[in-house]
Amino acid sequence: MGENLVEQRQADDKASWDAYWKVRDVDSRGSIYPRFRYYAHKAFDAPATWFREKVVEPLNNKNRLPYYHRQLTRVPEIDECGVNDKACFYEANEQYRLDKMVDGFILQTLRQRVDRCMLYNNPDHSPCAKVIEDMEENELNFFIKYGELGGEADVRDAYMKQKHRMIWERRHPEIMEERSAKLADHKEKLANGEFDYSFWKKGMFYQDKKNYEPPYEFHMSKSPLEGDKPLSKDWQYYKNVAQDPEFDKDQGKKSDFRLF
Repeated sequence: MGENLVEQRQADDKASWDAYWKVRDVDSRGSIYPRFRYYAHKAFDAPATWFREKVVEPLNNKNRLPYYHRQLTRVPEIDECGVNDKACFYEANEQYRLDKMVDGFILQTLRQRVDRCMLYNNPDHSPCAKVIEDMEENELNFFIKYGELGGEADVRDAYMKQKHRMIWERRHPEIMEERSAKLADHKEKLANGEFDYSFWKKGMFYQDKKNYEPPYEFHMSKSPLEGDKPLSKDWQYYKNVAQDPEFDKDQGKKSDFRLF
């Protein structure tokens, strides 16, 4: 797999440079100085390109050492530990901390991909639909596992949160079915080239509910260290919600704004 990716990257680079020299060739025709400069640049580039494609890249491909991600031996999870087994709990907790750090770096990488794609394609962000979808989905999974636990949480807190979530899902199957149906509909639209960013962020992507009140933390998602924020500090808002079923049915999170 790695060799195929390397060869594909080399072929893409060669195609890009061939296209560049074709453009230079066409652009320099009809005048003396640009034509002379084209041949001069080509004379300097041709030997270096030949040496790299015929000598350097074949040797690198032949002697390339395989690269492996370090895989640590997994220890028993917290649900496999005995009640008084302190050593097992310590190992499971260290494994939890390592998994959280790795998941955080993965999410950071996905956010950087979104930033680069949006900067490169600005103002048309439609080519970034796939990377935005990957980031939002992984961001949600990260929040489900680690969110609202605080910085001092350990593996037992995460285990209890998972248990409570599974119990809640079992008690509310109709909500889970509705969520699954909406996710399937969103994936179908995405496959057809229609990306609705409001599926992940209700309203503008930089105006999450948590940004309406201090502390103003301008992230694209809720921090795992903070709790939920109220929709309003006005008690009459909640009274109207309770008494009038048509009042703010979407809880103040509906918007017609689209990212692109």
